[in-house]
Amino acid sequence: MTLKHDRTSTRTSEDMRRIRTRCVQGGHHGEGDIWPLVPPIVQSTVYATHDPEAISGRILADPPLPTYNRDHFPNVCALEELVADLEGAEAGYGVSSGMAAISLAALAILSQGDHLVIGADSYCDTEMLLAQELPRFGVACSVVDVADLERVEAAVRPATGMIFAETITNPGMCVADIPGLAAIANRHDIPLVIDNSFASPALCRPIEHGADLVIHSVTKYLGGHHDLSAGVVVGSATLMARIRQFGYLLGAVPGASDAALAVRGIRTLAARMAWISDSGMEVADYLSGRPEFASVRYPGLSDNGLVARMLPDGQGGVLVVEFAGEGSASAVINFVRALRMIPYAPSLGGEITTVCYPPRLKDQDCSREHGGNGALRFSIGLEHPADIIADIEQALMSVGSVDD
Repeated sequence: MTLKHDRTSTRTSEDMRRIRTRCVQGGHHGEGDIWPLVPPIVQSTVYATHDPEAISGRILADPPLPTYNRDHFPNVCALEELVADLEGAEAGYGVSSGMAAISLAALAILSQGDHLVIGADSYCDTEMLLAQELPRFGVACSVVDVADLERVEAAVRPATGMIFAETITNPGMCVADIPGLAAIANRHDIPLVIDNSFASPALCRPIEHGADLVIHSVTKYLGGHHDLSAGVVVGSATLMARIRQFGYLLGAVPGASDAALAVRGIRTLAARMAWISDSGMEVADYLSGRPEFASVRYPGLSDNGLVARMLPDGQGGVLVVEFAGEGSASAVINFVRALRMIPYAPSLGGEITTVCYPPRLKDQDCSREHGGNGALRFSIGLEHPADIIADIEQALMSVGSVDD
């Protein structure tokens, strides 16, 4: 099922404030002459009254007012509004995780007999969901290299109802040509869905480049502190009406505390991503000069014009390295154990620099984590880059002395 979508912008002059200001000011508007500067957390899952007609009136209001937690209460609504504002979207819908957001978008838009195209270097759980699970329900899937626009165009069928890609692929660290993908989607009237979790709207806003829906794992950079689980989908009012309708039935709602923590995290998003991007580039430069590594994958190391167009304000904090030589798998384990400051943690996007095995690299088995090829994924945090580099350096020296 292909949903028609309107690409016409309805943004006002207030929406054109700089992204740094919108991170701080968006998503909450005080009412009356005085209001709490930080929105209170509404922990209740239901509204109560002694008058049944009062509840009916809320349900029939335009737009309907929440009465039950699946209607989305104030904290979740604030998160939805804030991310939609940052991405330049007309509406948003919050869910309990990034994978829940991807599931919701696919299930709301696609029907039995439809087809979708996804990037070959997508996050392995995303690929498992879209390319292995959805076909059980009659939705076909083509996995193609979205960097090759001719192959993407060739993969489109009359039944294609979605093109899905990541701004920065996980774990290949390739940058998508979003305007090129949008041109294909527009020619065939297909929604283009972009997972923008690795870049965040502080570094890239896919709707400005022609995307129709944008997905975030809010757990990562938007929340930014490893203390919440949430996801969000944003897009045009037309598409989001269907997303919201199906989301209510799916019931994957985020908790009020998670939503409030996410909004708090977004207040510092622009500053964090600028800092993290600067440190990420410095660490990537250092690693690329070390003989212990066969490759270092980081968008900022590329000199092609696409990275400059898509990520002009920084390239984020995720980088993937592969150890050189035989025995690289054991070198990875010894290296991680030798780190003193950087912990092993299978996630990313927080204030603390972490390292973990990356999800499978291209042409490897689709397992949740894969370290057998001597690869590691760093998520650079807010520490001083010199301290991050010093910890990596001492670990490399420790591993080298053991090998010697």
